[in-house]
Amino acid sequence: MKSMLLQELAALILPLAILFGIALTLKGHDAPGGGFVGGLSLAVAGVLGFSAWGTRAFRARVSLSPESVALVGALILLACAGLPLLAGEPMLTQRSAAFVLPLLGKVKLQSALVFDAGVVMVVGGGLATAAIWLWDLAAPALSGGEPALSRGEPALSRGEPALSRGEETPQGPPGSRGDR
Repeated sequence: MKSMLLQELAALILPLAILFGIALTLKGHDAPGGGFVGGLSLAVAGVLGFSAWGTRAFRARVSLSPESVALVGALILLACAGLPLLAGEPMLTQRSAAFVLPLLGKVKLQSALVFDAGVVMVVGGGLATAAIWLWDLAAPALSGGEPALSRGEPALSRGEPALSRGEETPQGPPGSRGDR
């Protein structure tokens, strides 16, 4: 059951939660915060979104899948770890640069920010993916039905079986109820 109050509050809170996660990430080098905490904040924003609208409707509203975000973040982390090796430097060597921009003045840029962006993407995307999977798995039980695993139905949206062939469900072996 979807609550109109939750949907309206989520529409107000989501942009603020996303900005808060970004602020935690950017402030993380000088104060408590950083990529991990920023990623947690973004994952909580995702959980709020699919709690309000449901996982299918929320995925339709958001153009990026959390799985893709986590994968791109992992590639960024690998690049941050490996690129210094190509230059003959130790892994994860960080660089910084300072330049002057009109209207902003002196701006310092550090490669650690790129690493933190990768961490945000891996943590936020990975936790959001896990939460969506668990939500989809438990949603029938929350509405009074059986969880997907106890019915022997696929637990994932891509159609992978929840149990491997040969494993017994609580009702008996696969195929005993006319399953494929």
